[in-house]
Amino acid sequence: MTCEVCEILKNERLVVYRDGQIVVLHNPHPFNNGHLIITISSHKSIDEIDKSLFIELMGTAKKFTAILQRVYNPHGFNIGISLKPHVYIQLVPRWSGDVSFVTLFYNIKVVPETIEDSINRIKSAVREAWPLS
Repeated sequence: MTCEVCEILKNERLVVYRDGQIVVLHNPHPFNNGHLIITISSHKSIDEIDKSLFIELMGTAKKFTAILQRVYNPHGFNIGISLKPHVYIQLVPRWSGDVSFVTLFYNIKVVPETIEDSINRIKSAVREAWPLS
């Protein structure tokens, strides 16, 4: 069985940010604009990483919450953590009423921005926040 996160990591166009072992990717099937996956570059579960790497993952989630707040100005965020088989965090900007009738009746999510536009906006905000990155 292939790891979905490992497969997504192969797609360089989805990479928003990379720092050491930490990689931030735009979700290829976003629930909302700016839906990110924050993960490590190697296939490891929560049991296989040390505490400092997990803290670094959480710190990166905190940084990108601020980036997405600046880029999209959402009303809030959902954060989900997957522990096995590949540890990662999903960061999803949320807005009041972001579940539309199309989602409820047709099980289709309308995301008004292309993934490429979203990646470019987030990368631009990262460059502004961390000019040397």
